[in-house]
Amino acid sequence: MDKEKNIIDSWQVNAASWINLIARDGIESRKLITNRAIVEAVCSAEPRHVLDIGCGEGWLVKELAGKGIAVAGVDVIPELIEQTKARVPGFFVTASYEDLAAGRVSFPGKFDTIVVNFALIGKTSTEELLHYIPSLLKEKGYLFIQTLHPYNRKAQEDYTSGWKQGSWDGLGEQFTQPYEWYFRTLEDWLELLKVSGFKKVSATDILHPHSGQHLSVIFECRVQ
Repeated sequence: MDKEKNIIDSWQVNAASWINLIARDGIESRKLITNRAIVEAVCSAEPRHVLDIGCGEGWLVKELAGKGIAVAGVDVIPELIEQTKARVPGFFVTASYEDLAAGRVSFPGKFDTIVVNFALIGKTSTEELLHYIPSLLKEKGYLFIQTLHPYNRKAQEDYTSGWKQGSWDGLGEQFTQPYEWYFRTLEDWLELLKVSGFKKVSATDILHPHSGQHLSVIFECRVQ
């Protein structure tokens, strides 16, 4: 069974439900802090040209474009890319991470900032993509990654890298076909970024504003 393909198949099945969920601001953690956190992180680099990999329905590129930033985006789900194109002016293409890593996508130029927001959930696809991303960045460019905070699994006594069973629980009965996703410890994330060519990496914890629970981590990465 191809776990990477199952991830894509699940998102394909649930694309319309996801679009509706984001349109009604239906994820509490995003509304409370994680959306704002990634926008502020990206804007701290004062970018002119941003590529959003795994851009989904386009909320982030829309937010950045509203700040006068030129945007581009890639997603493997055609329905999500079409939604983005309808909302935001920019360069948007339907492609997989494998397509990107193999150099099968031609961009109009390199980017001073690349962002991947809650969109690195496979194993091999993530590893290949991260090794390729430096070639898409301008000199002294930035990569920002936001992902679920690895420390959450410590409470489950399951803090080991590997495939984990996922679910759409809490998002509504309209979501179906859950998939397994690849979990990395914080230490393994930092090692992967290092071997992918990023010499400067910092990690910022994003905490729930009321409970103090670790919600996500944002990695700021630079090749030089």
